[in-house]
Amino acid sequence: MNFTLYPIYWAAQQFDGERFDMGRLPFDIAEGVRIESVRDRFDDGSFDIWRERIGGEALDALRAVRLALVHRYDPRQIVVDGELLGHVPHELQSDRRVRLLAICLRLIRPMRQRVAVIHGRIREPEGCFDVAGFDVPPTEMIEVPEVQKLFKLRDRDADDLRAYAPGFLRAVQGGFWKFKMAVEFYELGYFHSLAWKARYLLWCSAIESIFTSHHWEHQGSLVATARIRWFLGENTNIYAPGDLSDLLEDPGLTVGRLVDDMYLMRNYLAHGDRIPDLFYLDVLRQGFGGGVVKPEVLLELASFVARSSILKILRDDLLEHFAGADQAEAYFGAQGLTRSRLRPARNNPPAAARPGA
Repeated sequence: MNFTLYPIYWAAQQFDGERFDMGRLPFDIAEGVRIESVRDRFDDGSFDIWRERIGGEALDALRAVRLALVHRYDPRQIVVDGELLGHVPHELQSDRRVRLLAICLRLIRPMRQRVAVIHGRIREPEGCFDVAGFDVPPTEMIEVPEVQKLFKLRDRDADDLRAYAPGFLRAVQGGFWKFKMAVEFYELGYFHSLAWKARYLLWCSAIESIFTSHHWEHQGSLVATARIRWFLGENTNIYAPGDLSDLLEDPGLTVGRLVDDMYLMRNYLAHGDRIPDLFYLDVLRQGFGGGVVKPEVLLELASFVARSSILKILRDDLLEHFAGADQAEAYFGAQGLTRSRLRPARNNPPAAARPGA
């Protein structure tokens, strides 16, 4: 018996405001993948072949894994005329399945990451995991935006993962191209923790994959921001319940208030312009390390908009509208959210908004 697992950063405790009940483990997700406690699956023999090959810190990171998405499988042999030709490619299938569900979990609850996929053999009869290979993120510790640094797995995150998983797997393995590109750009941005500008542009590309297309009527900041306001709700708080610690004040920042600034900073970066100094002087909320300035908050907003939009598509059964440009254009066009129809609204504000009205 073999295994593939993807470590989960940490489980929330009571003092985190919400908790993850370890008594629910093992917790079934989809297609044979479960959330499991793996702390007792590793012993001194689990890492024998790696002791002289990797540094002490990397080995410590492997040993520290306590919670993970786990898939077990039997590597059946391919035998022809009594000759062993190889094994059924369950390893690749298992690896892809676990990675995809890890991406889905990151959309629900993005967390820090020290080790990625680990795979190997299950030693019988002890049931311990002998590690044959693993991925270490290039920065060793994948850092997340400021608001997400204390994120841990909660009960509701596990429940959400189980609810979203079947639709998510169907979407990313099917022909829903705009949805798939949004997921791909978001995931690429997650792993660009050393270059925040690259991360920001990738997350904005994830957003544009959903809300814009190549046709003139369906592109540009005016179109994108109007569609985001309509799709997510102008008054939606950019910090979902539980995102901010109870020790910090919620500033009440909304999608409608900041989405224009999000696109403005995107345009500065995309066109090679310098971000104005005023962005770095504008403190929008308080964190444990002091004031959090606008660029960091806009990075948090980009993550929120991309993740919330992807999950809303799944939750509200909107996937067919994001199979391609034609479907998305028809979907948003039916709401009048096209460039030619939005421009008159911008040029002719309501009477109450006009000077002297």
